[in-house]
Amino acid sequence: MNKLKSQISQKSQNGSDDDLKGVMAEFEEQQSEKEPSPGRFRWYICWIVTGLLTVVQANVHVYNFTVLCMQEENQRLRNESMLLNRVHVEFFNYNKLEQDLLFSAAYIAPLPAIIILYMISNKSGVKLTMTICTLISLFSILLTPLATYQGFWFLYAVRFWQGLSTAVFSVVISVVTSHWSTLAENGVYVSILAAHYQLAPLLTMPLSATMCQIGGWTSVFYTQGALTAIFLVLFFVFYSDKPAANRFVSKAELKIIDEGKSIEERHVEKSRTPFFAIHTDIAVWAIWLASIGGTIGFSIFLQYGPTYLNKVLHYNLSTTGWTAAIPYIFSCFVRIAAQPLSANCHFLGERLAAIITTTISQGTMAVCFLILMFIPQDWSSVGQLCYSFVIVANGLNGVGITRSAQLVCKQHLSFVYTARSFYNATVGLALPIMVNLVAPNDTHKEWTTLFLIIFIIVFVSNIFFIIFAKAEAAPWTVGTVEIDDRSSQHSNEEEQNSKIERF
Repeated sequence: MNKLKSQISQKSQNGSDDDLKGVMAEFEEQQSEKEPSPGRFRWYICWIVTGLLTVVQANVHVYNFTVLCMQEENQRLRNESMLLNRVHVEFFNYNKLEQDLLFSAAYIAPLPAIIILYMISNKSGVKLTMTICTLISLFSILLTPLATYQGFWFLYAVRFWQGLSTAVFSVVISVVTSHWSTLAENGVYVSILAAHYQLAPLLTMPLSATMCQIGGWTSVFYTQGALTAIFLVLFFVFYSDKPAANRFVSKAELKIIDEGKSIEERHVEKSRTPFFAIHTDIAVWAIWLASIGGTIGFSIFLQYGPTYLNKVLHYNLSTTGWTAAIPYIFSCFVRIAAQPLSANCHFLGERLAAIITTTISQGTMAVCFLILMFIPQDWSSVGQLCYSFVIVANGLNGVGITRSAQLVCKQHLSFVYTARSFYNATVGLALPIMVNLVAPNDTHKEWTTLFLIIFIIVFVSNIFFIIFAKAEAAPWTVGTVEIDDRSSQHSNEEEQNSKIERF
């Protein structure tokens, strides 16, 4: 060691940069042998945050299935009252328009809340903002059974607050990925966090089907509330806005998390956002429109999948829950596995890889909707198969779009994700209105017309992405993405000197 120290001192005095670098490399190799292996706490954070996002998102979707249980129980009580000659008090007797308004209520709140929560999270941090949103979701899901018996507007109010909690998700995904993921693991990390959208119905539908049979529809909401409380506690105890402030993160793990990141990437929430430049960039609109097309194709079955399987294909309730949920298992696997595969297809290039994955996803959706338009009503197995393929294909949809967004938007991904959530929320709001206008009676012919409209939207949005998608950093990210060369050189010299001093 003393010999190595004298070599470093001698090379520094002689001014031989190449020799000094060689000696420093030898020093770093010796030091690395002593350093402990980095921990995996960042992955525990990833799964805790994903679990929390999943249960909060599931709180919105639980109504999509339990509405069938409510209708069935209300009809059963009505029949019993007629047999016993008693007066039956209706607790869930809404017309088609009122039911569609209840579907859309959860998508109204995010529209104004998305921008507000984006600003709050930038100022107060993700942990505080997400904790408040989860508490709102928790209380609203627990109050849903009581609100249902009180009347339409009480139920509408709790649906509204359930939806508000999801408005912060886009900020959470982008900021948590930026702070907690290494650069090499960025793609997989964001894919796991974004998989909550597939995991939520996977949790809700079989759980609702089982609990409706065992404890009635009210037990579904209380079970969801218990799961929400568990993940909220885990999040509050173990998560911190910055890894450096977390007592469970080792120095070795913190080093690999920060390695290679610029100041903007470490402090992404403090970057100045070029609003006008982003909204006039055709590549960003390609991302947003492709996302909207995929969201419409996915949401029609996310919101109305149980209704379609039950009312149009005539599956019973217990079968409907599991039949609706199974495709989401494969959708999750596709989403998580496809991201690293796409990122490693270097022979295709980033742009072509993004276009191919998005086209496979939305092309599969479009073909399935085309088939659903022409099959007869008694081909329920084919209808269920197309339903499954649409759900699975959506897992691949976010891969290409997300990769393009990461490469084009860099440190401004948080805002672009927030804006995407805003536009997608308008889809969730408009979709029930469209369903009510086109398929008010849930007949096979009406749903055929609905599938035609969705086919056109998905097809056009995919063509737009193919033409205008990019995979290079936008001009409005230049100058803030990375530290300039002089700063990098200065920081490298300081790091080298500090290593000599430590030695």
